[in-house]
Amino acid sequence: MAEFDWNNYLETSKSVAVPEELFSHVETSLYNGIKQNMLLEVCHRNNPDVYWIAEITMVCGHVLRIKFIGAESDFWCDISNTKVHPLGWCGKYDELIEPPDAINEKYGDKIIDIMKNALMDGQSVSIEALNNKGLSPIDRIKVGMKVEVQNLIDPYRYWIATVCENVGGRLLVRYDGCDEDLQQLWIFFSNPRLSSFGYVTNKGSPWQFKYPGKVNKFSCKNKLSAQLRQSAEEAIKEPTPPDLFVPNQSLEAHNFVTGMKLEALCPQDMRTVRPATVSKVFNNFHFLVALDDHADDYEDANAAWLCDSMHPYIYPIGWAQRHGLAFKSPKAWKEGPFDWDEYLSATSSVPAPDYCFGTKQPLKGIEVNMKLEAVNPQNHEEIHVARVDCVAEHMVCVELLPLGEKYWFAQRSDLLLPAGWCDANNYALHIPDVSAAKQQPVEEVKLNKDDIKNSEEWCDRIYFNYKCYAGPSISRNKLSQLPKHVGPGPLTLVLKEVLNKIISASYKPAKLLKDWETEGPPEEGMRLEMLRAKLKSSTYHAYVPIATRRAQVPAFCRAACVRLQACPALFGTHHYSRPRAACPHACHQITARSAAADPRAASTARRRRRRARTRSETRSSPRRSARRSPASAPRGRCAPRASGRPRTATRRPAPRRATSASRTCRTPRSPSSRSSAAPGTPPAPSSGTSPSS
Repeated sequence: MAEFDWNNYLETSKSVAVPEELFSHVETSLYNGIKQNMLLEVCHRNNPDVYWIAEITMVCGHVLRIKFIGAESDFWCDISNTKVHPLGWCGKYDELIEPPDAINEKYGDKIIDIMKNALMDGQSVSIEALNNKGLSPIDRIKVGMKVEVQNLIDPYRYWIATVCENVGGRLLVRYDGCDEDLQQLWIFFSNPRLSSFGYVTNKGSPWQFKYPGKVNKFSCKNKLSAQLRQSAEEAIKEPTPPDLFVPNQSLEAHNFVTGMKLEALCPQDMRTVRPATVSKVFNNFHFLVALDDHADDYEDANAAWLCDSMHPYIYPIGWAQRHGLAFKSPKAWKEGPFDWDEYLSATSSVPAPDYCFGTKQPLKGIEVNMKLEAVNPQNHEEIHVARVDCVAEHMVCVELLPLGEKYWFAQRSDLLLPAGWCDANNYALHIPDVSAAKQQPVEEVKLNKDDIKNSEEWCDRIYFNYKCYAGPSISRNKLSQLPKHVGPGPLTLVLKEVLNKIISASYKPAKLLKDWETEGPPEEGMRLEMLRAKLKSSTYHAYVPIATRRAQVPAFCRAACVRLQACPALFGTHHYSRPRAACPHACHQITARSAAADPRAASTARRRRRRARTRSETRSSPRRSARRSPASAPRGRCAPRASGRPRTATRRPAPRRATSASRTCRTPRSPSSRSSAAPGTPPAPSSGTSPSS
């Protein structure tokens, strides 16, 4: 399949992507329950038995950047091996909570007021998020886990299935014990049809297991029990967390009655709206809507919706005509335009009142011609580049490219995905033909290159000085892997490429992109350009101001470096490589001070000085000449005392023992203490004897 780049495609088609925050199911798949500015109770860095309240300043999965309340500096904390707890844990288990000595000396009694203000405004991290060690749902779902899948037309019927693939939270599941009559099912993990293994057993009657095939091969109780027992044994190998697949608990009671007429989107084609009837009411929350053309065979024909009061694909009568959707008359209707009043009289039925359908919010943030990725409703294995064709209330019509087929989806449908989702999750994407669009910009560059080379829109080389101080947010390892320079070339393209590479070299690309983002019009002499940052299975876009003239480039690069808290010459129009051309800002001194302040480096230096002192003392100790004892003397023992001085054996002196301080430093910590070490504490050196002379 040809290579496809979303940025180039959006620029070529002069369009924008649907904002990623509108795909709530994708955002949920990446959210681990921990956000910036949340509060924790964290053990002291030098005393794991005493705790203090800390605020989260940055989230990188299970690694957090936190700052104690009242402190000026923050530090990294790995919650997978550090003693961290939600607010109130110390009070519940009678643990000591007090500020570190430096904070206590600085504020004294005022620290109590500071703590109260922080607790009033702050929000605690949940115990569930900490128990999950900062993992997102898509990281917790494993191949081989068991789930229970709800039937399409009955809320009480379930069957067990096994997760075969996990693609960014989009799961391929296989029904247990199925034959060729049942195909594997693609379904997003947050779909309300999915429940964790054991859900039906815990609920009891009327919930039950029933095979979803056309022929129930497990109608015999013995066969059903054997299959359920086999699935339970397989579930032990890869247990499913009970909180991972939770049915929708916020349903509202409906007011529908059996026999009411309404309009429904046809589940067979997802294009036309047809007359439908409430055929069955299960309980206060669920009811079944079947198309009138398939009132008797709706199950085999896939012509029914299992609904609640807020179901997006059912509408009051006349809704399709008011919003311009294609309406298809039932087969029993005579020739001529369809009339609801006449149809209601002919079928002796009543329409469902408008208040039964709840209040559905109209779409915000989606406009015609925006681009996204969409699953083909006729074949869920296919994901296509798609274009928004039109919008109607909470519904959006999407054209799949290059098929040209148009389908209706609800805005919150898990069949819609943000641009770049397939690329981030390494899944095949069906793309339009972009070969013709690629040729035109190349020709324009060839024609105009000589003209712009001497203009303000041309940019010379911009160098990455990876030996300069990179600051707290840029990885030196990633920075060293970047090319030596970018350019020369058109000013806009060069600056965008430089900023994109700096973003890719950062520890937190999305955070850095958000810091650079500008809301509102840019400053004079600047222009907004869209940049992209990738984080796990998600891609973030933001508009960042960049320079528009060649003369602005040095100052623009310098300002960007300063904003990164890095050396002002980290990237720019000049190349600095020690020792040939040293950085004029002497940033190597910052790196040296940072290394000196590193507790690991300081500990290593102390150990080296201690070893040197031990060797020196061993060499300077007086060695007394040894004389052989008489032949009758026992071998290996000291000879009798002579002339008032002891005579030693000819054996080599025993190795010098380490001092008590040295033995204390070399004592390894127990495994339990290692697993709950204080944040920022360097690991203990490996155990061993002191060096001998």
